[in-house]
Amino acid sequence: MGTVKDEERLRRLRALEEKLCDPRSTGNVDCLLDTVTALVSDCDHPAIRRMKNVEAYTSRYEEFASEVVDLRMRAADFDLIKVIGRGAFGEVQLVRYKSTRQVFAMKLLSKVEMIKRSDSTFFWEERHIMAHANSEWILKLHFAFQDQKYLYMVMDYMPGGDLVNLMSNYDIPEKWAKFYTMEIVLALDVIHGMGFVHRDVKPDNMLIDKYGHLKLADFGTCMRMGPDGLVRASNAVGTPDYISPEVLQSQNGQGEYGRECDWWAVGIFLYEMLIGDPPFYADSLVGTYGKIMDHRNSLQFPDDVEISKEAKSLIRGLLTDRTKRLGKNSVDEIKHHSFFINDQWSFDNLRDSVPPVVPELSSDDDTRNFDDNIEKSDALDEAFPDPKAFVGNHLPFVGFTYNGDYQLCGGRSKPSDVVDTISSNHINNVGSEAILQLEKLLERERDARRKFEDREVILCAQLEELSQRESRSKKIIADTDKELALLKHDLREIQRKAEIEAEARRKADFNYSDIKRRFDEEQSKRVKEMNNLHIYNEKINALEKQLTEMREKLKQESEAAAKSRKQAAELSAAQAAAAAVSDGTVSSLRAQRDVLERECGSLSEELGTVKAAKQRAEASVAEANSRLIATRAELERSSARLGQIMTDNRQLSERVSSLEKEYASMSHDLRASQHLYQQEVRAHQETQRSQLLSKQEANLEVVKALQGKLNEEKQARLRADSASQEKDRQMSMLSVDYRQMQQRLQKLEGEHRQESEKVVGLQAALEQERAARLAASAETATAEAASRAAHAEREARNRDLMSVRAALHDTSEKLAAAAAERDMHYARSEELRSQLENEQHYCIVYRTQASEARAQLEDSSRAARDLEQERASLMHQLQLAIARADSEAIARSIAEETVGELEKEKTMKELEMRDALAQHRTELASRDALVQGLRDRDHENRATIDLQRKEVDELRRSGTALAERVATLQRAQEEVDRLTKRLNSEIMLKQQAVNKLAEIMNRKDMNPASTKNKSKMSVRKDKDYRKLQQDLTREKEKSDQHISKLQRDLQESQQQLLEEQQTRLRLAMEVDSKDVEIEQLKEKLAALTSETASQSSADAEDGETEQTLEGWLSVPFKQNIRRHGWKKQYVVVSSKKIIFYNSENDKQNTTDPVMILDLSKVFHVRSVTQGDVIRADAKDIPRIFQLLYAGEGEARRPGDLQDQPADGQDHTGNTVQHKGHDLVSITYHIPTACEVCTRPLWHMFRPPQAYECRRCRMKIHAEHVSEGDGVAACKLHADRAREMLLLAPAAPDQRRWVARLARRVQRYGYRAHINHDNTKLSPRDSMRSNLKAVYMNASQRSSTLPANASLPRQ
Repeated sequence: MGTVKDEERLRRLRALEEKLCDPRSTGNVDCLLDTVTALVSDCDHPAIRRMKNVEAYTSRYEEFASEVVDLRMRAADFDLIKVIGRGAFGEVQLVRYKSTRQVFAMKLLSKVEMIKRSDSTFFWEERHIMAHANSEWILKLHFAFQDQKYLYMVMDYMPGGDLVNLMSNYDIPEKWAKFYTMEIVLALDVIHGMGFVHRDVKPDNMLIDKYGHLKLADFGTCMRMGPDGLVRASNAVGTPDYISPEVLQSQNGQGEYGRECDWWAVGIFLYEMLIGDPPFYADSLVGTYGKIMDHRNSLQFPDDVEISKEAKSLIRGLLTDRTKRLGKNSVDEIKHHSFFINDQWSFDNLRDSVPPVVPELSSDDDTRNFDDNIEKSDALDEAFPDPKAFVGNHLPFVGFTYNGDYQLCGGRSKPSDVVDTISSNHINNVGSEAILQLEKLLERERDARRKFEDREVILCAQLEELSQRESRSKKIIADTDKELALLKHDLREIQRKAEIEAEARRKADFNYSDIKRRFDEEQSKRVKEMNNLHIYNEKINALEKQLTEMREKLKQESEAAAKSRKQAAELSAAQAAAAAVSDGTVSSLRAQRDVLERECGSLSEELGTVKAAKQRAEASVAEANSRLIATRAELERSSARLGQIMTDNRQLSERVSSLEKEYASMSHDLRASQHLYQQEVRAHQETQRSQLLSKQEANLEVVKALQGKLNEEKQARLRADSASQEKDRQMSMLSVDYRQMQQRLQKLEGEHRQESEKVVGLQAALEQERAARLAASAETATAEAASRAAHAEREARNRDLMSVRAALHDTSEKLAAAAAERDMHYARSEELRSQLENEQHYCIVYRTQASEARAQLEDSSRAARDLEQERASLMHQLQLAIARADSEAIARSIAEETVGELEKEKTMKELEMRDALAQHRTELASRDALVQGLRDRDHENRATIDLQRKEVDELRRSGTALAERVATLQRAQEEVDRLTKRLNSEIMLKQQAVNKLAEIMNRKDMNPASTKNKSKMSVRKDKDYRKLQQDLTREKEKSDQHISKLQRDLQESQQQLLEEQQTRLRLAMEVDSKDVEIEQLKEKLAALTSETASQSSADAEDGETEQTLEGWLSVPFKQNIRRHGWKKQYVVVSSKKIIFYNSENDKQNTTDPVMILDLSKVFHVRSVTQGDVIRADAKDIPRIFQLLYAGEGEARRPGDLQDQPADGQDHTGNTVQHKGHDLVSITYHIPTACEVCTRPLWHMFRPPQAYECRRCRMKIHAEHVSEGDGVAACKLHADRAREMLLLAPAAPDQRRWVARLARRVQRYGYRAHINHDNTKLSPRDSMRSNLKAVYMNASQRSSTLPANASLPRQ
């Protein structure tokens, strides 16, 4: 093979070779092989191989990929021993490597499960830390490989298990806690030194090796810190008991925190080792988080556990605010704490010391410290389905392969200094003085050479650092140029958008002016219509006046008719007198009288018809008046609407003016930002000029300043973008207002049309009224004609009477009077005729006016229709113009965006070309410097070789004596090493014996709980103390005799009282049990004797039978369900009591109940959720339900009272008191509903602030509390409510118990008896409530509420 003569190409090939051989590079050989196998696996599907190019690639590399898989490490190289752990993504197996028979822990991660979840990239941090930490405190990764289903990580096997197992088996003394805390501090220091924050430090992630030392594991939650030492995350990560306040606060938004969150977890871990429980322990997630956020008040140390002041000081220093927390600035703050000062261990010799507990192992694969009952999961065997298109399921895992013992292409030998061996044949015998001189000279030369080498290393390091700093500076400058170019481009885009917005603003102004013009025209039309309506009203008033005048005339006419009837009566009397003179004349006169009476009757009938016509005319006039009033009301409403429209128009104009002001302010801000940008550009140019003259330190400072200015510019740009978005939103609101105004105008036009139709209707009504008046006038004319005919006949009769009067003088006088009356009637008829003519003339005038008004209305309606058609055509033209303008604006914006993108690409290409040129010049300069350095080094090497030849000649002469002396020193050193090893082994054995003794003494099964706080004195000190105590007792015997006697008497009396109370309480419980038995017997007797249908139907209506509910349930053994578990009890529920027995035999005896609950004191029964019982297993949640009852309804067996947990302090610093509620601040990430409003109470990423009552469990928004409306008072009293968790054998049993107990509580519970306040207690119940005061001094701790939410003692 020929050699490469091109220096530049050779340099590039060597750089490429370095990247291929670098195990930390993303392009090493293992990554490339992963890429080949992943692509072949993702393309090897029938649907994908139909593509020609994919088929060609697969056919070419399929065999090679298969060979790579066979040649690399795989799961078949290991023998499975046992599964020792299982998680959400996979499992951990104990395996043995077939070739070396070495035992490892192999972690399997399912690819399918990780692809399903969005946070599946955690394994990269875990692989990186375990592979490259190279620390004895971090779990080491030996191999990492993959196949079609799993990722495999082969790690060290930790046979000692985790620290949780150790804490469960031993009572950890403070000395042990000090040792393990020191080791975990060193492990976290390594993680922080690599630039990561662990975020999930807890005893479960601390593993113990076979020597007893700790190693930190589980780095899936690790996150790399930024340049400022902080990480930025928007969700809370970690275990609830160990999570820090700043991490909790980060879930409401973009939070940031640093390595101090891990030191918080160290404080929790130390507290748990010394106390036994975490400091912020609670049974619900709400309570735990509430205590953590209120850690200043909730951090308490129990009095019954002895803890040193140094331990309390360290815990308080770690469990405090992040600004004052130990370790925030440096780990030395923790290392130098007084708690770690001791005579045995230090942070330097900790690894070489003997741990307190060394695991006892029978073999290298001993698994006694791991759980044996691990369920198998079928979800891990799931494989990827056959895709129909390319999806790349294996590409996210490219580069995962790692080999800790061998690196491909990394076996090249490095040049080393060759030292010639000294042959004994060339050694000359020289004197001892010469040998000593030569030794001194050789030593001086070696010292000088070491100094020069050290100096060379330092100079090389400095040169490398300077070159790196220079490259970083150039990179920063290039990035700055790119950002400046991008900012220029963004500024141009902003200007373009501003112009577009101004154009849209102008269009909006034009539209507004058009709408205003149309509104003015509509307003003028409305004024004209109002004027016309006013004229119509005046005409109607005139007609009303004429109608009243006609009514008066008709009244006068009726009076005249009455007078005529009176005269006719007088005339009949005269005729009777004339009948006395002549019978014939009388008879004729009687006939004439009859005729006249008939005529008078017909006239009266005609007058009645005239009156009826008049009444109809009056009714029509009244209807016209009512219509007129309604028309006036409609006009008033129209005027009100018009005023509202004018008000809206005025508000719209004011809003437009405000928007104009904001636009002016934005343009001013834009000009200011442009000016600021120009100043920044000038400053940047000056900075570039100054960079050519200043040193590297000045360059860094200028670059930092420039970065700060660029950050400010970015912030200003963000503000401008937000302002522009706000303007867009306002413009959209204006467009909405514009559409609303259009809708209002259309509505007003519709109302205008309705008003015009009403006017037309009113005109028709007026026409009808006029027709009615004409008919009345016609009837009046007919009546007048009839009266004229009657007058004519009367004249004929008068002529006859004149001939009779000639004969009879008296009759003639009366007839003369009648003639005079007739003349008066004639005059009146003439007057009526003239009035009728005038009325007809007025009707003609009214008809002409109505026809003129109708013609005007038709003209106005015709003009309105023409205007409407013209408006519709103009609107159509306007819509077409707007559509054309919008299309043109869209095309223009697309073109401008295309031009902007092209300009941006051009700027980026120019910057890339400039960077490439600068890089090329830098490479040329570096190559020239390298060539010159190689020449100088060649010259120096030649001179050094000459000097070394001379030194070799001199060394050969002194070799014999030095070899002998070296041999002697080697033998002495071997002896010293042997003795040192023996001494260390003796010390180690002694320390192991001491630790073994301490381990045995601290075992929980060997050490009773009463000796945990025993004094740490030695045996001799105990004897001296007892002797002194005896002497002191003898001295005080006389003075203490009387006191001790009184105390004994008092104790005896208290014991007697306690025994008597216990006996009475036990008897009361036995009586309750007997009552239940009696009730059961009565039920059986009733079931045997009840055969009527009425009872069965009554039972059916009742919803349940009165049979006793009983069965097996489990109650919490102690407070922590996860640690202590449950205990089974037999529960019997009657109509009055709930009785708990330890066994079914006790139930049959009915004399030994454990606890009795009064059913009338039970508030409710309900199922629980995961948030209520976070300590319980997830699979047990469907079987658990909660019973809430009043404290006075509980009675327990006296012997079981000491098992009840005591309450913690009631910390109310983190709660809100409102209407009797004890509210805790909380956020919900799962679907939850508010009990006051209909808005959702949850959100997956940014949930709203909410409150939850710790007693009645009500969930509401936080603003309801601040507003104080809509929140009902709490149903439960703080001094009465208690709760109990019950575990059913299965989920259906749980539902059955909850359903039946709910019905019992509804019938016999607290709410059923709440209205019977005057009901007296039975003597037995009152006795129990009195007796219970002795035993119920401490209320039962809630299993679902937080520990600081314990209800106050009764």
